[in-house]
Amino acid sequence: MSDRVDEELNLLRGWFADRMDYKAEVQWVKIRDYCLPADLWTPHVADVAFQIPEGLPGQAPYAFHVSPPVTLRSGQIINNYTAPTSNPWGDSWGTFSWALEVWQPAPRACEGSNMLDFARSIADRFRQGA
Repeated sequence: MSDRVDEELNLLRGWFADRMDYKAEVQWVKIRDYCLPADLWTPHVADVAFQIPEGLPGQAPYAFHVSPPVTLRSGQIINNYTAPTSNPWGDSWGTFSWALEVWQPAPRACEGSNMLDFARSIADRFRQGA
């Protein structure tokens, strides 16, 4: 594992503490019990997962997964979402196409865009609804 990945994981653990799991061999992170806006989504608590890109920091993270797969309470179709999908955590996931609007990393993870920014941006996607 690289020093950069170690830095990224420390930032993630600082925010998500004991709700985070990490599979080092494939660089996947899972955050348990991620809260979704209950007025928009069913269920309103789910696990989310994403991969730390091999080319970090030059390669921006892309996409996140949610389990169980989610639906909108309104019944609308969810944009840029596919279910069911798989990842190293299993086969019962939904996948959102998602990226940070701006990815500007710095030599140190805490000084520019980082995986914590990406993980926290997932809440932005869920607030968007469809």
